[in-house]
Amino acid sequence: MQRVIGRIGMAAAGAAVLVAVAGTGARAAVVNPYTPEALCGLGFTAVDQDPIHDAATGARLGTVHLLRNPLTGYGCTVTLKSAYVGALTGTRVYLDPEWTTFGLDEGSRRYAAGPVHGYLGAGCAIWGGSMTDAAGVVHHHDRANPAIGGAVTCF
Repeated sequence: MQRVIGRIGMAAAGAAVLVAVAGTGARAAVVNPYTPEALCGLGFTAVDQDPIHDAATGARLGTVHLLRNPLTGYGCTVTLKSAYVGALTGTRVYLDPEWTTFGLDEGSRRYAAGPVHGYLGAGCAIWGGSMTDAAGVVHHHDRANPAIGGAVTCF
């Protein structure tokens, strides 16, 4: 009987240690509550996306999304953060359609930059985005062409 009580006591002590350690452990990653479709609006569907990685560490900082409404011909871009979610960091997104003017949204954001809308029609668009890390270093999306600053998609 004493053996059983001793084992129960050790199991309870072990559980208490696990609870104490879990309480001091690293915080769980914060998930971005927004989606590109919700930010762009009704009728917009995903066309392309490109991640933003920290050039030094390879960590994923966010993703730039290109969406299009097939009924209206309008496009939409959004940069969603996957690192520093909830913290104010520099976040940028742009859309430069062939038929209309350049659109840009940038600033210190907690979750996302955008949406930026523009008429795409049957033409091409240059689009992209960037994020700033905690040290102030700007990171551009992976397929950003240095000559034009973004990626090109034609419809």
